[in-house]
Amino acid sequence: MIECTHVYKRYKNGTNALYDINLKVDQGEFIYIIGPTGSGKSTLIKLLDGEEIATKGKVGVIGIDVGKLSHSKVPIYRRNIGVVFQDFRLLPKLTVFENIAYALEVISMPKELTRRRVREVMNLVGLDEKGNSFPGQLSGGQQQRVAIGRAIANRPKVLIADEPTGNLDPAMSDEIMSLLEKINREYGTTVLMVTHDLTLVNKHRKRTVVLEHGHIVADLAEGGYVQHDQ
Repeated sequence: MIECTHVYKRYKNGTNALYDINLKVDQGEFIYIIGPTGSGKSTLIKLLDGEEIATKGKVGVIGIDVGKLSHSKVPIYRRNIGVVFQDFRLLPKLTVFENIAYALEVISMPKELTRRRVREVMNLVGLDEKGNSFPGQLSGGQQQRVAIGRAIANRPKVLIADEPTGNLDPAMSDEIMSLLEKINREYGTTVLMVTHDLTLVNKHRKRTVVLEHGHIVADLAEGGYVQHDQ
């Protein structure tokens, strides 16, 4: 599903972000990627979604060598990848229904299929009654649910959640975590969750990959406990 082999990333300004990254993620896995600021987490995500290209090594996702994609093929490749951000990134002038539908309109899904799929997604993320609401009328947790709904609308094979609970209180964080687990379980979606929330990591235990100064320093099996001084 995902395989990084001897991956290095050096930016044009001379910054070395990743060193000899070797990572294999199987179909349907749910893994955390953790580490301090500047450890290389964001760079790894950018390599996986085709925003950046590795300086050296191979980044393979769903059988595609991401580094060899032509510029024109990247948007098509990204249809396989859903991304959720800490700051939601919803379109404020569109309703909940329209925000989720937007992800399907850009891939030219027929209108009737779009309507049906949006209703299905709204049910999955627990927002059946909020279809006509605008983002500004929702709580932070509800906005993140919309963002997750939009990210999974076209059934991506991989969901990358970049600090999805970073702006939420512990109760809301638990709800979002449960939703991500449900998507992983019911759809078989491979989930990579980048987080700083070690309390959440230790409560909902999954395989955990630890980055530090651009290196993978630990790859803990599901059930492993992460020290808070990490």
